[in-house]
Amino acid sequence: MMNLSEKLKYCRTDSNLTQAQVADELHVSRKTISGWENGHSFPDTTSLVLLSDVYHVTVDDLLRDDRLLKHYTKVNNAHLASHKICQFTYYANIVLWLLSYVELFRPAGMHSILIPLLLLINLVVYLTHFSGWYYS
Repeated sequence: MMNLSEKLKYCRTDSNLTQAQVADELHVSRKTISGWENGHSFPDTTSLVLLSDVYHVTVDDLLRDDRLLKHYTKVNNAHLASHKICQFTYYANIVLWLLSYVELFRPAGMHSILIPLLLLINLVVYLTHFSGWYYS
């Protein structure tokens, strides 16, 4: 994981530039560039835009934190898994409702408790994963 100062130093060395050359390009002192690369200070937004132009990278690439990207990926994967569970239980509920309706009109004999029990369990799973409604 690289922080901003490490990224600035990496981009500068990757571009085969010295701190003095970057300082001249941005109209700041070499000490300012050194401070940014050592983490003692941080560039302002205008300087970040100029640095991105000098290093031929996006401002987003300079500022993006790798840990934050991993967190968003993890949250997105959890959301997709929850969505799949919700979708499966939704369709399973429809099938179980239809089966329970057929079971209700069964002509003779004992009615099975299995279908309503499965329906109830599936409904609970569905409601615990469904996030499309909000409390007021």
